[in-house]
Amino acid sequence: MSDVPPIPAALAHRPTVGGLVQPWLNVALADGGVDFRAQHQSRAAACWTRGLCQVCGNPLRPPAVLLGGPKQLRRLMFDEPPLHPECCLYTSQACPMVSGRTEYYADRPVLSSGHRGKTCATPGCDCGGWVPTPGVAPAQPAADPAHEWFAVWVRGFSPAAMHDSPQHITHGVVRPADVIRVVLVSRPGEGRVWHRLDLAAALADYDAPRPAAGPP
Repeated sequence: MSDVPPIPAALAHRPTVGGLVQPWLNVALADGGVDFRAQHQSRAAACWTRGLCQVCGNPLRPPAVLLGGPKQLRRLMFDEPPLHPECCLYTSQACPMVSGRTEYYADRPVLSSGHRGKTCATPGCDCGGWVPTPGVAPAQPAADPAHEWFAVWVRGFSPAAMHDSPQHITHGVVRPADVIRVVLVSRPGEGRVWHRLDLAAALADYDAPRPAAGPP
């Protein structure tokens, strides 16, 4: 399969970089590039609180899909904001991590933390460049082994904050009763498998999370 899959009609309005759709969630760079490894934190929060798709930026319609690894599936607590089913399908083909084409997370700094992130992509903005949100740690330490990816179809979710950063909405929590379907998307090194799992078996190890309360 090509690393540059066809762009679906639902994403035709999004800009592209190297033939790949630039997700609404990711940090745009002033030189026309995009940091595919860095989330725009305020947009991530908007995805959780306003019900927006992280890829196309449009409002979600049920069911939404959440992507995550084994730990996220076990706790039904996800740090990747929600997607439309069609946007999830595209992501499972286009993203090197989600598609299973990569066996390790990158061991280099994200682009937006270097010189390419020193200038804002929005003309006239006085932000001084991309500044990571304080207290929000990277979702995955550099150079760690990649993990399996799962896609979880849900009826709904609740925005949540972590204990070490209660002022920032960074996650979504799902009740087991709101899970509709679970698909094993990929295994690292093996690639995309897209295998539907038995729902009861997929949730057998459920461990209820205890996120911090969000801002009032």
